[in-house]
Amino acid sequence: MRSWAKVSVGLGIFAFINLVMFISLSGPFETVLNYLEDEADIYDANDGSSTVAQDMSGHYDMLRTIFGLTFVLSMVGLGVWFVLGAHQDEYQQY
Repeated sequence: MRSWAKVSVGLGIFAFINLVMFISLSGPFETVLNYLEDEADIYDANDGSSTVAQDMSGHYDMLRTIFGLTFVLSMVGLGVWFVLGAHQDEYQQY
């Protein structure tokens, strides 16, 4: 039989690590996307058209959304894991 206190502490630690990873990785991720946006603006300035930066801005927003959803769904998965694990040992005894 499992100790639910240990499992709860383990899930809490995993959630904390997930939160720390999101906070620490969101800065470099934004830096890379901003760098790509700046390069697209430079390309448009040299080319004379303004289509590259406009076309790519939707993709950058999508990448930001996917990055955030990865961590949000990981936290939701922790909750589902806890709920399903809490009912794992329930069975009928005769």
